[in-house]
Parts: sequence; structure tokens; C-alpha cells
Amino acid sequence: MRSILACLFLSLLAACSLGPDADTLRAGVNERLQQALPDGGIEIANLTRVGSQADTKAPTGETRRIIYFDTELKLVKNLDFGAWNAPGIAGLVSALGAGPKGVEGIVSGGNKAGDVIRAHGTARYRLDGKQWVAVVPAGYQPPVAPTVVTGVAPGTGAMLAALRKVVDAFPRDASPAQHAAIEEELAVAQASIRARLARVSDGYAIAAGAEHGQYLRVARALFNDPKTRAVPLITRGGEENLQLLRAGKVALALAQGDAALDAYNGTGAFLGQGPHVVLRAIASLYPEPVHVLVRADGKLVSMGDLRGKRVAIGEAGSASRTTALRVLQAHGLGLKDIVAQELSLNVALLALQKQEIDAVLQVIGMPADSVRDSLTDISLRILPMENIAVSKLVDAKEGYFTYVIPKGTYPGQAHDVPTIATAALLLTDTAFSDPEIATLTRRIFEKGHDYSSLGSAQGAQISVATSRLGLSVPMHPTAATVLEEMAATPR
Repeated sequence: MRSILACLFLSLLAACSLGPDADTLRAGVNERLQQALPDGGIEIANLTRVGSQADTKAPTGETRRIIYFDTELKLVKNLDFGAWNAPGIAGLVSALGAGPKGVEGIVSGGNKAGDVIRAHGTARYRLDGKQWVAVVPAGYQPPVAPTVVTGVAPGTGAMLAALRKVVDAFPRDASPAQHAAIEEELAVAQASIRARLARVSDGYAIAAGAEHGQYLRVARALFNDPKTRAVPLITRGGEENLQLLRAGKVALALAQGDAALDAYNGTGAFLGQGPHVVLRAIASLYPEPVHVLVRADGKLVSMGDLRGKRVAIGEAGSASRTTALRVLQAHGLGLKDIVAQELSLNVALLALQKQEIDAVLQVIGMPADSVRDSLTDISLRILPMENIAVSKLVDAKEGYFTYVIPKGTYPGQAHDVPTIATAALLLTDTAFSDPEIATLTRRIFEKGHDYSSLGSAQGAQISVATSRLGLSVPMHPTAATVLEEMAATPR
């Protein structure tokens, strides 16, 4: 009898040593999800406990286990996990204890009710008497990076010494996976330091735009200080800029908000490439309204009159071309309904002057110097967009907002012209460290700049107050924090 009781006791002890059961685990995960996403909208559809191991980091005398589980989460309402400064994807990963590749089903731009998210998660538990208690079930907490290692004076030497102590103090009997993790983190830190030193000494590229174009001028104005060591590149426009950024050939890029959204989602001109999920906006710089230009001495007075006409829609590789096609489509016109001409703005305006084409569609900040220059040779008319087409484009949430080109913007313009606009965005991804983003943002938006005198009329529209208008992709959290601080500071 004693042997039977002993066996039973040992069996129960062994079971306890393996950690909490599936019901306890499910309750704990659900609690953390509620803490991370207090507005709800997500429920556990399925959770399977798949194993556990001893926690080697447990304090002396304390029994802890790491529990591994697979779960399926069902959304009961629409949720956007893309926010960086709110308990979105960060809260979900924190609640589930998931690794970088441990969550599947997050959709850029937001998930819909009914979507299922699958995750491989972990949870830590400690044995308290006969019960397993979750360790730090705190859900999402915004990360706060210390300025220096705790207890260590500033300085490269002190930092290296502190890092050496951390590595040397790591248990020698740690698993190969843990040693591999240390090596990977050290390699990442080394690469980051080398990259930043290279930018300090050699500079970095920013994908701007066409020669004599607004993007190139504003880039040169923003980075006119030789100490920034930024090199604005001549490109064909926003879509090419976004491709260069994704390929790692530039650290910064200028692009229209609609093109940036396409790149972020992997749609439009970026279809088949997959979402550029790490794409982030540093800020919105200025509005870029759609201009539909025709000769004032002609008979074209509405968008419908463009049917069958020769229309310049922009160069291949330019974001303006994609927008032009969407504007035409919203008015019931496709490529088959016009004689499309892929021309740069300056060439198109010259062709319009020579009556070689009938209209020009261009997304450009106002006032556009090239348009004003053309008015010295011919009178132009800006066609108004139809209200139903404007609503269709804005409601599609593709990076557009309603806009009016005010009368008097151009010589001879006697009336307001209703249209749509997108924002000119300054974009990055993972090229810069947070301190570099903070410095860059402050430099661009600090008071005292006269960007107009540096060659960019649109630069005069850059301000902290409008830095979030028209944003179509997530804002870099460091830039957002800096701009919030600047907005709160009297200027």
C-alpha cells in the first residue's frame, strides 16, 4: 500500500513539475490578451499545449517552467495591428510571448472581423506551493530604452566593459540555441555600429526625383547642411524611390502618399512583391494636388471631354502616372478611352504648347513652377474633378483627400478648382537607428528654416502642425515622439 501511495505521490509530483495544465494556460493567455488589447475584439478559438522546459533563468530555490503552445485567435471586430505607438502587434506579441516569426495572419492595413491569427507562443510560470502562477503577466508595456547601461557611466569603454560582464556572466551550461542568440545579437549590434559609422563618414543617399523637379529641390533644401552628408539622387519619381528604399540602396525616400501605401500593402505598381511592412513615414511634408491641364483656348471643359484625346499621364516609374490612371478610372475612362502619352511634366507642357497633345495630368505641389512658366507662353485651364469621382477616390482610402486649388494660385485662374491631393512623404524603413531618426526629425522641423530661399517653394508648407496630415503608412514611432514634443513646446 505504501509503495502504491509513493508511486502516486511521485506521479503527481512529476505532473506538477511539468507546469500548468491546458486550462490554466488558456486562462492565463486570455488574461494577458485582455490586458494587451483592452478594447477587446479578439478571442481564443483554439489553444494547444505542446511542451515545456525548465527555466534556467529562475532565481535560486524557485521552480519555473517555460510552456510552449500553439493558438488560433479569432477577431470578432476589425482590428489594425500595424500601430507602433499603441498596443497593436507589440501588445499581441507580448501577450503571447511569441518570437519574431511566431505570429501569422496579421494583414498590413488592418484585419477584418472573422480573420484567424495563428501563433506559436510561450509563457513562464513559477511553482507557488502546489499552484502554478504566471510570471509577469503584464501584457503590453511601451518599451523605454535607457540612455546608458544601468549603473555604468557614459562612454564607449564603459559600455564595452558592461557588455563583457553580461556575456561572461552567462551560464556556461546554456543551450546551443541561447549561445546562438547571443552571437546573433552581438552580430546585429556590430553591423549597426558599422553602418552608422559609415553614414557619418561617407554619407547616405536619399531617393529624390527628376532633375529640376520639386522632390529634388525639396531634398536639396532639407539636406543643405554639409554636416548631414546626405546625397539627393536624381530618379524617375516616387515609385522608383520606393523600390530603391526597399532594395537597401538608399536610406531615405520621397514619395506620394498613395504610392507609399501601395508599397506598404504590396499592391498597385508593387503587386507581386509582397508588403513592405517595415516602411515608415518620418513625416508628411506638403500636399500634392492633382492638376488636369488643358489649353484655355480649347473646347475641353470637363473630365469627360478627355475621351479620345491625347493625354500625358506621366513617365513610367513615376507615382504620378499611377495616380493619373486612377483619376481617369474614377471618371469612367480607361487607357483604351484615351491616347496615352508617357511624358515628363516639362516635355508634356511643351507638347501641349505645340498642340501635340490635348491634356496633362500631373500630381505636383502648388504652385508648380513649370506650370507657371508655361503660362508665359500659353493660357491654361485646370479642369475640375467631378464630385462623385472625388468621393470615390477618397472613400477608397488609397492615400487621397479632398482638396481645392484656390483661385489665384496661377495667373488667370479666376475660380477655385476642386480636386484631390496626396501628401509628399519622407520615408524610411530600418536603415536608421532611433537616435538618428530623432536628430533628423528635429533638424527638419526646427524653427528658423527658410526652405523657400533654398530653392523649394513647397518647403514653406513644412511644419509640425501639418506633419501628420495625409499620412498613409505608419509613422516611425521615434519621429512621432519628437514631433509631439515639438508641438508641445512654444515656438
